[in-house]
Amino acid sequence: MDVFLLGHLVVDVLVVRGNVRRSLGGTVTYGAIAALRHRAKPYIISKIGLDFPDEYLLFLARSGVDTTYISVSKDLPTTKFKLVYEDSERTLYLLSRCEDILSSDVPLEKIRGSIAVIGALVGEVAPSVVQEISERASLVVSDLQGYLRRVGPDRRVYLSSSREALLVISLSNIVHAEVSEAKALFGDAPPQQLARKIVDEGAAIALVTMGADGGYVATKEKVFFVPPAETNRVVDRTGAGDVFTTVFAIEYQRSGDIKEAASYAAAAVSYLIEKPGVDGLRNRWELSRRAEKVLESIKEI
Repeated sequence: MDVFLLGHLVVDVLVVRGNVRRSLGGTVTYGAIAALRHRAKPYIISKIGLDFPDEYLLFLARSGVDTTYISVSKDLPTTKFKLVYEDSERTLYLLSRCEDILSSDVPLEKIRGSIAVIGALVGEVAPSVVQEISERASLVVSDLQGYLRRVGPDRRVYLSSSREALLVISLSNIVHAEVSEAKALFGDAPPQQLARKIVDEGAAIALVTMGADGGYVATKEKVFFVPPAETNRVVDRTGAGDVFTTVFAIEYQRSGDIKEAASYAAAAVSYLIEKPGVDGLRNRWELSRRAEKVLESIKEI
């Protein structure tokens, strides 16, 4: 199974209780490694600057990610974020932004019949590109975060409703949003209603996640509450939504079973957050015990 992931590879600068560390980030990074763990072949389609660390590219290639479609901009630096964590709150700052990903950067014919994950972080994949992909991929999976983010004068990132987000929903089979993102788009409402609104805008399946409180999965006919999987500790929640979305898409494509796909996605996240970065991700067969417990507890609303 081939999975094409579109969006910027980023360098994250994490500030946790005064400690600063740098790490490889981005939806495409977390999604690609999760895809590997679930027996899929990931291809990253991205743009980076000349300042992108060589060791990150080597890590991706040695892990088994196809990096053929990662191109280097000579004019703009790599996209970089600063993430400041205080207790359970995270403040996000955009430090730099690379070039947009254009249709000419995408191997459109190779994508035909495959899964395409649109993991834009700062609107770098335009709806027109998503439309071209939607005409070829068998499953288009989009995360709304990159279409709702705006940057203030102090470089702080905030959420705001946008026409682009609605367009992307209408072009996608599966759409993910954190509950705060869904509220920014549709206004304050219970998460299950927000999931229904995403479906009403044209998605076949909506995923609205709430961190430690689980999430909702909606179709035109049903809405399910998906509880979080048990976890031993929480070290780093970065990438949780990216992993949930990618694993759900792969498992749904494989089985066609929404509840089974959601249970594997929740289990994958439960291991991810136990370690920093992508280090916590486990192979699919290692998730079965936690996934089974989630499956037993999924409720139709």
